[in-house]
Amino acid sequence: MSIPQTELERQAFPILSDEEIDLLRPFGEVRPAQVGDVLFEIGDAEYPLVVILSGQAQVIDRSERVDRIIGTSGPGRFIGELGLLTGQTVFVACVVTEPGEVLLIPPQGVREAITMIPVLSDTIVTAFAARRQMLMQSAAATLTLIGPEEAPSIVRLQEFASRNRIPHRWLPPDNPFAMQVNFMEWPPRPEAVRVLVRGLQTLRDPTNLQLAKALGLDLALQQTEPADLVVVGTGPAGLAAAVYGASEGLTTVAVDDVAIGGQAGTSSRIENYLGFPTGISGGEFAFRGEVQAIKFGARVTVPREATALSRENGSFVVRLDDKTELRGRSVVIATGARYRRLDLPNEDQFEGAGIYYAATDLEARRCKGAEVVVVGGGNAAGQAAMFMAGPASFVHLVYRGAELGRGMSQYLLSRLEHAPNVHIHTESEICALHGAERLESVEIWTHGGEREKIAAPFVFVMIGSDPCTDWLQGALDLDERGFVNTGLTPAHGAAGPLSPYQTSIPGVFAVGDVRSGSVKRVASAVGEGSVVVQAVHQYLAAAGEQ
Repeated sequence: MSIPQTELERQAFPILSDEEIDLLRPFGEVRPAQVGDVLFEIGDAEYPLVVILSGQAQVIDRSERVDRIIGTSGPGRFIGELGLLTGQTVFVACVVTEPGEVLLIPPQGVREAITMIPVLSDTIVTAFAARRQMLMQSAAATLTLIGPEEAPSIVRLQEFASRNRIPHRWLPPDNPFAMQVNFMEWPPRPEAVRVLVRGLQTLRDPTNLQLAKALGLDLALQQTEPADLVVVGTGPAGLAAAVYGASEGLTTVAVDDVAIGGQAGTSSRIENYLGFPTGISGGEFAFRGEVQAIKFGARVTVPREATALSRENGSFVVRLDDKTELRGRSVVIATGARYRRLDLPNEDQFEGAGIYYAATDLEARRCKGAEVVVVGGGNAAGQAAMFMAGPASFVHLVYRGAELGRGMSQYLLSRLEHAPNVHIHTESEICALHGAERLESVEIWTHGGEREKIAAPFVFVMIGSDPCTDWLQGALDLDERGFVNTGLTPAHGAAGPLSPYQTSIPGVFAVGDVRSGSVKRVASAVGEGSVVVQAVHQYLAAAGEQ
């Protein structure tokens, strides 16, 4: 549910009472502040929450090589943002403009305060989340993406920034500011993808990990001892496991290869989740879950992909694609599943240039006024078709089965059947893709042998899923389709209670879509992720780890 801007501002900039400030004092130190003092600078990895006791300070954006005042804070206000909890480097600078006193609270002190004192948690966490939302809405110049809008790298980087709630903007190559950046190298290449980070660092077509490192978002964790719980995958099931694990006192680390939220995070709207009668976007659902997990002390690291699982020296080791490792006394696997591809000869050519596997606001803006094809017969496909029916001129829903009702909720099917600009093609498949640099049209083949060409430059593929378990091959028992078998008796007669989420290795559990026989719904994934924490506690107790 969207919050009116005035309400968002009220949440973002509260005034602390004297009583609340007194509660915060034990977590930091009071120091005098003189005009010109820089309390933190753009790019700082360690920086404090600043509470203004007297005097005044300004928050300054330097990303366009000139100082731009974002806001001014006086007595009772506090300066800080979500990065204080995530460990992300800071987007802005804080400079004293009137002498006085400030209370400086280091990140660890902030985490302790919101864990121990609920009234502070409510105020500070709500403000941090609202401030990040405002930065996102302003398309802040913290991160500037430069390149042709249809370039696959621009699409990938926009998706990464959006899903990770990184304030950013996109500029075409002919934008005057973009031209200045392009002319920083000679000869200039207008078609190239460039990324300007905080106005200071220019990256050439970076990978997601390279961009994350430049932003301080990658959060490589330096473990001095194994965590109680390592959660691999942060879709609804993994997020729930992280929230409940951390809230119940387990040191919890979660890792994901792209962003928080998994497939659910790319959903345009989740309407049948209990407690949200008007629905919630996948991105908002993921953001709220992330803030909740961080609030309770979970650490999250992205973008990193798990590549192997093993057991060494009494703890589990999850190896990551950047050659680092996460160590834990227990592991919850929540890597989910990915949508299958169309398996057409030239599909690779159009991925990110007409073929997409998510239907979010980002894709909807590109589809305005165009014809769109959605492939699939489940709820995700139905939600995407209804969502795209708004900006698109016409939506074709292509399904190879005879009846949509088998895999789609009735409320969605009814909406699709009554939508004036949605046509349902049953017993049909896409058989050909046409275009040069971008997708221009598709051909549909019906099971009756007819072919139809549709001038649709956008195709959203949501045709079933394959488990993300390549990294587990040979490590534990998988079913014939590659999903993780659970509810198994521990191998070698090892100690530990039986759990419906236990894999063939005691101490390793699987929840959500990656689990063999699971119900592919957000609510069930959240339920499994929350319930599995009880089994984790029981395993750690039985193993003598608690």
